[in-house]
Amino acid sequence: MSTRFPNGIVADVVGDITGDITGDIVAPLVTGVTGAGVVGTGSFGAPKTYRREQNGSIVTIIKFDLTGLGCVGTAANDVIGLATGGVAYIGRYTTADYGIVYKAELSCLETPSEGTATITGDIDIATNASALLEYDDAGGASKLINGGSLTIGQTVANLEPGLTANDYFYIVEADTAGTTGVYDGGQFILTLWGHAALD
Repeated sequence: MSTRFPNGIVADVVGDITGDITGDIVAPLVTGVTGAGVVGTGSFGAPKTYRREQNGSIVTIIKFDLTGLGCVGTAANDVIGLATGGVAYIGRYTTADYGIVYKAELSCLETPSEGTATITGDIDIATNASALLEYDDAGGASKLINGGSLTIGQTVANLEPGLTANDYFYIVEADTAGTTGVYDGGQFILTLWGHAALD
């Protein structure tokens, strides 16, 4: 069978493409990469990190649940975490683990909901050089994701992440509405695509 290409070249295609592509891409669980201050009481418990290679890219998936975590909205970018304390990062960026990240996405699986007092649904992911930030600490204005008020089924992407090596990821509230409460729902997936430096 001959095929004519747009540039006028005619080529013969010989043989059939047969067979099925089967099997799943399994992303193994990565342990020891989150702080104790974000271990909530929801179905995820502690944030879960999975990593796989797909078409030459390193894909890192961080699933987290806000249930049982608290917010204090006296200032923008306050860290969301356990009111009892504990460092509250959900990941740490290294090129050895993540590659050079060229895209990040935050997807909402369950809309944040109020358990006690008042919560905010305006969730961002901040990056910070400190590994010691806890509930109500200032997460800083450097954002990996500006999530806005995502609701179930919505995703926001950042195509210019510009991450700094060794920075930590924190869940932060983006408003200053004076919200101080505990979540009884709110599930998210943070996905990062990276690639090793090209030779």
